[in-house]
This record gives sequence, C-alpha cells and structure tokens, in this order.
Amino acid sequence: MTHHFSRRRALATLAATAGSGALAGCFERSSDDGDGRNDTASGDTDGSTDASAVWPAIDDGEVLSDFETLDEWFTPKGRVEPAPDEARTGTRAARLEGDDVEAELSISFPDGLDLEGWDTSIAVKPESATRIVVEFIAPDRDNRLTTVRQLPNEYDGWFRLDCGYEHKPTGDPDVMNEPDLTNVTRINVVAVGPEGEPPRIVVDDLRRTEAVDNGKAILAFYDGHESHYEIAADLLEERGWSGAVPVDPGRVGGGSRIGFDELRDLRDRGWDVCAYPRSESALTEQPEDRQRTVAEAARDALADRGFEDGSRHFFAPSWRRMTPTTHEVVRDYYETGFLFGSCPVGAPPTGPHMTPVIWGPALHNGVRRHINLCDQYRQLTVIRIPPIVDEEAPDGDVMSLGDFEHLLDHLEHRGLDVITPSDLVDGMDAVEHQEPAGSETRPDGVVFEAGESHSFDGSGSNDTDAVDLSEGLVTGEFTHDGDGPFEVSVVPEDGAGSGERLVTRADGDGESVAVVDGGSYRLEVDADGGWSIDLDQPGVRADDLDDPPVEAGGDGSAVVGPLWAPDALSLGVTHNGTGSVVVDGLGTDGSREQLVNRTGAFDATRSYAAGGVCWIDVEAAGNWTLEIGDP
Repeated sequence: MTHHFSRRRALATLAATAGSGALAGCFERSSDDGDGRNDTASGDTDGSTDASAVWPAIDDGEVLSDFETLDEWFTPKGRVEPAPDEARTGTRAARLEGDDVEAELSISFPDGLDLEGWDTSIAVKPESATRIVVEFIAPDRDNRLTTVRQLPNEYDGWFRLDCGYEHKPTGDPDVMNEPDLTNVTRINVVAVGPEGEPPRIVVDDLRRTEAVDNGKAILAFYDGHESHYEIAADLLEERGWSGAVPVDPGRVGGGSRIGFDELRDLRDRGWDVCAYPRSESALTEQPEDRQRTVAEAARDALADRGFEDGSRHFFAPSWRRMTPTTHEVVRDYYETGFLFGSCPVGAPPTGPHMTPVIWGPALHNGVRRHINLCDQYRQLTVIRIPPIVDEEAPDGDVMSLGDFEHLLDHLEHRGLDVITPSDLVDGMDAVEHQEPAGSETRPDGVVFEAGESHSFDGSGSNDTDAVDLSEGLVTGEFTHDGDGPFEVSVVPEDGAGSGERLVTRADGDGESVAVVDGGSYRLEVDADGGWSIDLDQPGVRADDLDDPPVEAGGDGSAVVGPLWAPDALSLGVTHNGTGSVVVDGLGTDGSREQLVNRTGAFDATRSYAAGGVCWIDVEAAGNWTLEIGDP
C-alpha cells in the first residue's frame, strides 16, 4: 500500500526531541588495578561526586538502599549478611546466599514507592548464579513487573544490573492486570544458582534514575551481511532510521559480508559501524594481554578507516560469554558493550558495558513483548538481526523478510525511537522522536464511504482477476474446504507495495478485514482446496463505533469492531482450540499490529496501541473470547 510509505516518511520528519538526560561523556571512568575497587563512579551532571563510591556504584539519581543497615531487608528464601570487604558505596554491601535453587532478598515500602518515570538499577556480584530476577510489586503480586537477567556461566565479578521490565502477569482473563508504578510496595531480588549448586550474590547501591520520555530500540545487524545492506538499509531509511553494524575488520567483505565501501555508505546514512572482533578461540578464553590486543586492534582498525563513532562500541563475539577480565577490557577500550541477556534496560543504561541483546527472530517469543513494554515504560531494547532471507519459514540462524518487516512495522506502530549506540553516549536530544498512534479526536460523521463488492471462487493457490476497490475498509467472508491453512493478500495490480493481508492463516470458514487505498487490486490466494471469497466495502460512520469495554467470542475467524480507542486498549484473549490463533489490531490508516500468533490453548492479556478507530481481527481454529477494555 503506497499509503504506508508516505506515512512512514511523514513520521520520520517529526522533530519533537526526546529529553534523555544522557550527556556526552556520561560513561567516563578511570582505570583501576583490574578488580574495580579503585574505580570511582562517574559524577553527576553538575560535577559532584561521591568519594566513597566505587564502580559499579554510581552517583546519578537517588539512592533507594545503600545496604548500610540490613534491618530494612528481609529474606523469604536464604540468608543475608553484611559484606564490608565488598562495599561499593559506604562501608558495606550485602551477601545473599541460599541452600536451595533460589535465594531471595526483599525490601518493603509500606507507604508506596513512586517509580513512575524512573529506571532502577543495582550493583551485583554473582559469585554463584546463572540468573538474577528483580520483582517490582506494584502494589501486589497480581500487578508486578519483573526483570530477568540471564548471566554468562563464567561471570562471577561485579557489574551493574539495569532493571528493564521483561514480564508482567497476565492473570485471570476476567481481571485486567496493570502494575501501578506510583505505588511499588516491595522489591524482591532473587538469585538462581547453577544446576546443583546453591546461589550466592553480593549486592549494593540500589538506585533510581530518571527515565527518558519515549521508548528506544537499537537494531544490530551482526557481521554486515549483503541482505542487511541490500534489504534492511532501505527499509530503515524510508522510516528515517539508522542501525548498528558490528563487524570484525579482518573479515569485512568475506563470504556474504559487505565491504568497506558499503559500510562507509551506511556510516554516511547515520549508521554506527561497531567492533565485533572474532578469532579462532573465544575471546574470553584468551590471556588478558591477548584480549587487550584484540580489543584495541579492532577499535583502532575501524577508527583508522573512518568509523570513529562506531569504533567506540563493542559487541561480544561469543555473545553469550563474558568474564570479569573481558568486562574490564571492554570498559577500558570502549564506551559501550553488548552481549546476550534478553532483557530491556533503562536508556541510557547505567551499566553500559554489559547491555543485553535479544535474538530478533524470536519475534513472537519475547521481542514483541519487549517492544510493547519499552513503549509503555520508556526503556531500551537491543535486537540482534541475522541475515535476512525471502522465505516463509527458514531454517538456521536467519530471519525471514516477512518477520523483519513485521518487526519494523511493530516498532513504528508502537512509536519507539530507533537509535544507534552513539546516541546513548553522545546524548539523545537530537534523536527524531517518533509519535505512536494515540490521543486521537473522535470522528464525527463518515469514517469510510461505502465502496465496491466482488465475489470470487476457485480451487488451490492462484491469483484472481483484478477488480476496482475504493479507498477504505475491505471485509472478506470466506470458505475453505482444504485441510491446510488458508491465506489471502489484497495486492495492487500496478505493483506498488507488497499488498495487504486479508487472511493470515485461517482454518475453515470465517471473516477478515483490511484497509486499502483506492485502485485496481487482485487477490493472491494460498489454499489446498476449494474456496470462495465475498469482498465488501461497507460504509463506516461515527455512530457505528463501540466504546470499550467490549466482550466478544466465537468459533473460527471473525472481526470485532469498529471500536473507538483514543489511546491504547487491553485485550484479554482466550483460545481453546488445538490449532492456530492469530489476533491483529487494524487502524484506519492501514497499520496492523499482531497481538497474538500462537498454536493451541491460549489465555493471556495483550496491550494494543490502538489510537483511534480500529478493528480486532481474529483467526482461530477453535473457540475464543475477547475482553476489550482500557489499559
């Protein structure tokens, strides 16, 4: 749809700045003896410092607990004791350990702690732990936000954990769970030990720092493959976005990787070309002097070739591995570092050299949820993009073009600012702020004029003859006698754009919906049996709009709406079938946000950044229910 391309360009021109609080040089640090004990924390923006604070303690923001007294903390699981030899700030830290799989340390706020508009972080030393979980009870367990930070097995040194929100409870579909960060009554810090070993961690310097005013995302195109340049770069540019390309300078141009000329072109388009030094053996297994040589050489090789900005950023070559020694090396030679961790963080992170990254192809297994939560709570997610292939269900470490486009559409619909690592370091005042859908004015009168009606039938996969459609809503009532899924797209006859999905993956009969520009269109049908489709373009008026709360249910595929939603919606979704269930939100501008794409039974709550007149498109193999309300 050409309408989408013009909309993206319009969004890219919006210049409302995102106040970030990030300043150039905010990650400066002094060198120490290698264990961080003599490394002073960076100063506040007014130049003040806390002489007693050592890395990874910081002096930005506000202290929630300095662990000087443990009377305010209690241990539902395990035990806690003072750790004066490990103090990062003041005279003591706290050591938490347990005898079972988990140990838990908790602090209560009887009058409620206001964390709305704040990010939380804590200094942690995982002496024996593979995962750290931080829960924000707001105000009860049915309304909580959770940080889950996966740790490299060999990491047992200090680092700063930025508490990005990765989960919130779905609860009973009759209850719309929504944590209230203005009323946090308890924070739980949970250590999960290695298999067969009890957990043990040291903690200090729990703080809150001001959040930015809009969610952020970094797209990292590891290794700079041809598809990143030939496909992704243009798709980002039409939205006004730039990405990061982590490369090994010694491997540029080899295999399917692009060369330095293409990398310079990306640099000139605002991209960061970053260090991703790879070798025959894992960097973390090499002697410290060799690690320093590799880190420095990769940084300098990029800077010498004109990539000074990007050369300041390190992406771990074995992205699930990090040791205290390697972390120290990265901190000495780079201003940021990225590795697997699968958790959002504050923007900018207070622990910038171990910023977690999530695997991009896990679109329906974490990535979309991260984007939604970063939108809601104004945090940062970093997404790794492997080579992109034009296949529907590719094997291996690649990402389908369809999923990549879906990812970009979802970022755009949610209104996240897509930034580069250099934006984190240099400050985000110049970042073009993307406005999400929302805060619309309720229409008065006609939303869509009535248009055309057409009927088609056939057998198997084929294209229909072209027909004329008016600008507006298109509904499709369909039947399908095949055993496999039924998919239909409405495609412009002149080849402008890739078309609109009408039916995503239906089983059996039902109804679906799309929005099109006026023009000549054909249907592309993928089926394994006989089928029929009746297209209709009904008129939509303001009097037709339903206001939430709205309840609906059925068996098979159906459309709920039109609805009026000036901002976001919360959807409680259940599905009792054994087949697939796909739930999309559709706006009058053609924007489509996929809310659910699962197989089998499903019972959860989803948020939808609706912003105006919208429809909920359900394609299900079994019985389903929707409870639609305000968030």
